[in-house]
Amino acid sequence: MALLSLPGAQADAAQRTVYKGTLQGAGEVVLELDDAAGANGVVSGRYFYPGSGVDIPLRGTGEVLYEPKPNPARPPASDTATIDAADRAASWQGARDAKGYRGQWTDTRTGKQRRFDLQRVAAYDTDQLERDRAQARAAQSGPGDIDLKAGIDATRAPYETLKLAGHAKPVGKDVGAGAVAYRMWVDPRTRFAYPRLSRHPDPQVMRRVNALLEQRHWRKSLGALECMASAYTSTNPGAGTLGGFDEENINVTWLSRALLTVTEAGSLDCGGAHPFNHFEPYTFDLLRGEYLDWNRVFDAYAQGKRTFGREPSAALSRLVDQVIKAGPAERLAEQRPNLEDCADLWPQYLALGAASPGALSLSVSGVGHASGACLGTHGSVPFQALQRYLKPGGQAYLVTD
Repeated sequence: MALLSLPGAQADAAQRTVYKGTLQGAGEVVLELDDAAGANGVVSGRYFYPGSGVDIPLRGTGEVLYEPKPNPARPPASDTATIDAADRAASWQGARDAKGYRGQWTDTRTGKQRRFDLQRVAAYDTDQLERDRAQARAAQSGPGDIDLKAGIDATRAPYETLKLAGHAKPVGKDVGAGAVAYRMWVDPRTRFAYPRLSRHPDPQVMRRVNALLEQRHWRKSLGALECMASAYTSTNPGAGTLGGFDEENINVTWLSRALLTVTEAGSLDCGGAHPFNHFEPYTFDLLRGEYLDWNRVFDAYAQGKRTFGREPSAALSRLVDQVIKAGPAERLAEQRPNLEDCADLWPQYLALGAASPGALSLSVSGVGHASGACLGTHGSVPFQALQRYLKPGGQAYLVTD
C-alpha cells in the first residue's frame, strides 16, 4: 500500500512545471503538468484546491486535458493512460508559455465554462527527491537521516510543498515544564495531531528539531491525501477516505532538556491485501538538534547487516536478555500478547525509545502483518541501570527534567 505521495512515485517521471492561480468561480488552484508529452503522446498532470489538498489527475494533449469523475467506471491504468470519455468530468483547454497557463475550463456534463489564469511558480525534475532519498538511504547511519539530507522542500518537491506548507496549526496547550515543552499541531484536512517543540533553551536546536517533526507530519499527511485522491484512480474500498490516518495515535512518551521520543501507531488501509499495522518510536537529540544516535549514550549498536547496517551490540543484547528473563510486569502478565510471546522478535525488530518515568523503552517495530499483534513496547530499562554502560557524555542525555 502506498503511504506517501511523492513525485518520484509517478510513472515515466520527468520534468514538470508547477502553476498557481485562480479558476474563476472556484477559487485558487495549484496545478502541475509534464513539460513534454510522453512516448504515447499523452500529457499528464494533476491539480488541487488548497482547502482540500486532494489531487485531481489530468490527462490529454498539449491542447486539451481532461479530469475524471470521482469513482470512475474505468480508472486510468497508469499516469500515461488517457481518461475514457464516459469518465470525463471536465476539460482544460488553454495555452502555456514561459509565464503561465491560461484558458478555459468546461464542465463536461453541463457545459458550464470558467476561465483560468495560472502563473508559473516552479519547474523541477520529478525524480530528484527519490534520487536524493536513495542516496541518503545508502549513506545513512540511523533512522531519520533521510529527513536531514533529503526532506520535502520547494526545490525538490515544489508541488507537495505548496500543498502542505502553512496548513497545520497549533491546538491545545503547551505540555511540559520548565524550559522545554511541546504543543500538538493539526492540519484540518488530515485531522491527526503531531507535536512541535514550543519551548527550548536553544532556539537553533528548537528550529532544527521542529523542521524534522514537520517533515514527519508532512509525509504522513501526504499519505492521507494520497488515499483521498485515489478516489479518482482506484476502486479499492478505502479509496476516497483518509485511510485511517485520521485515527493515527501519535504520542510523546518522553520529554526532557535532552531527549524527545515520539511514537506513531495505527492501522492504515487504502487498499491492498492487509492494512499497514505499525508502531514506530522516534527519538530526537535535543542537545544537537537531530535524530538521536543511541551510540552517543551507550554502545547500543555495532556494525552489522541489520538496522541501517548496524545490529544490537553485546551491551544492548545483555540488557534485553535481562528484561526477558525478568518477564513481563505483574500488571501485564495476563495481557496477550505480552513480552514472553513477542521476545523472539528481538533483536531483529527491536526499537529503542525513552519513556516515563525515565527509562529506555524496548519495543517491537517493523514486523509483518502476521506478527502485528506484537507491535508496541514490551519492556524497559531504568536510566539508572544504564550507568555502567554509558559513554563519556552519555549521562547528559539521561536527565529527567
